[in-house]
Amino acid sequence: MTRTGPTGIELLVFNYPTRPDAGHHAPGGGVDPGERPDDGAVRETVEETGIAGTLRHAGVVGTELGHYTNGHPYIALYFHLVTDEPRDAWTHTMIGDPAAWDTGLTVACRFVPLADAGPLLRTSWLDQSRFLHHLVTPAGQPAR
Repeated sequence: MTRTGPTGIELLVFNYPTRPDAGHHAPGGGVDPGERPDDGAVRETVEETGIAGTLRHAGVVGTELGHYTNGHPYIALYFHLVTDEPRDAWTHTMIGDPAAWDTGLTVACRFVPLADAGPLLRTSWLDQSRFLHHLVTPAGQPAR
């Protein structure tokens, strides 16, 4: 999710203050039965970050096929959402699936310049920086 901030395009990232080993993440998650993937992206973003601004779809920036650790296949869709969220940083308590490991944990959310997002997103078990190059910085350069 991006917004236009005082220094240009910014990406929303979050981390778990009580789990520094978990690294930084962009919002994401699963789709509920019968839910459209684009609607699931908005729901997951709200559940994980408590975003208060409006959200607008700006397209799909990537897809990925893989297998969970149990061997079951998955298809991941990476959506680009745009917001007018006025807060630069805030904390939020994760809501959603009661069986998820992070439900109820506090997350620290913040916007970072798009050009600086890649190294942060490579700190987690899931490297979410893979599709940043589809987003463009204010200077017209791909995010790194």
